[in-house]
Amino acid sequence: MLSQSVASELREAISAGEFQPGEQLSEVKAAERFHCSRNTLRESFTRLAAERIVERIPNRGVFLATPDADYIRDLFAARAAIEPAAVRWGEFADAPSLVTLTSSAFDYAARGEHQEVSAINQRFHRTLVAALGSPTLNEQMDNLLARMRLTFLLAIPRYPQLHADHIQGNITLATLIADGKRLEAATLSHDSLMNTCEKILAVLDD
Repeated sequence: MLSQSVASELREAISAGEFQPGEQLSEVKAAERFHCSRNTLRESFTRLAAERIVERIPNRGVFLATPDADYIRDLFAARAAIEPAAVRWGEFADAPSLVTLTSSAFDYAARGEHQEVSAINQRFHRTLVAALGSPTLNEQMDNLLARMRLTFLLAIPRYPQLHADHIQGNITLATLIADGKRLEAATLSHDSLMNTCEKILAVLDD
């Protein structure tokens, strides 16, 4: 279905940081970018609204969501249900590559390339969920990562080291997975996500 494909492309663009929280989406520009009719685009917006990535404001248009405390808690609760399960039960054909991936973020952080650090972190978490081999959960993770990006964009001006501060934790998690310590890794995954949630809420509450 074309509307589903367009919704997927929009999620990816949001995950890549191409839009800001609260930004209005122009139907004309979006239809041109994704080579679709405005009716198809509206169907895509309906799907994304159900996923809480965008919101429709009557007589004004469609806007990217602006995460509040309830939105952020819900987001992290969902991640804390899915990701530790993936860490515990997923099939990792090349677990040591996770250590290599997460460690590579240090070089980018040292050069101040925070977008690359964010991309590596995102790739790592996406890979964790993909290890479960579930297309349904992969789609859910795409949704969660798009919502995550909107949350990060709000927090980073007040917490610039947000992504860099998670590098060592990701390396530790990847190492536990590579060493076969799955239960310990799952506990770390859960606790890290919930701690990050509380830290972001505290930063945004200042």
